[in-house]
Amino acid sequence: MCLDNDELLEDLPDDGVMLVETKSWQLYFDRTTRNRGAGVGIVFVTPSGGLVLYSFSLLETCSNSMAEYEAIIIGLELAIEMHINHLEVFSDSQLIIRQINGQYEVRNAKLLPLYQRTKNLMA
Repeated sequence: MCLDNDELLEDLPDDGVMLVETKSWQLYFDRTTRNRGAGVGIVFVTPSGGLVLYSFSLLETCSNSMAEYEAIIIGLELAIEMHINHLEVFSDSQLIIRQINGQYEVRNAKLLPLYQRTKNLMA
């Protein structure tokens, strides 16, 4: 049904226009220390402010940076499984975030496959 401009303006209330704000999901990740090796902690914050928490043990011994990459990889895999299309990612690891953003090179050969996996998941 087509309306001319006069009809449309009459149908709108005189009140101001209201804005509906939507937020994307947020992912916070970090490595954790455990009695028997390393682990990762992952927190999703939903657009409405809810929290979804995950904790995983890593089976292999790895460096702190490797554990950080494992954390973001697991977080991204979970986000894909949960059909999350828009995600903001946060971490206290300056190295990992700057490598992912292209500000730092990945020079450690052991980190390169983890970095590549992260970038593939982000795509």
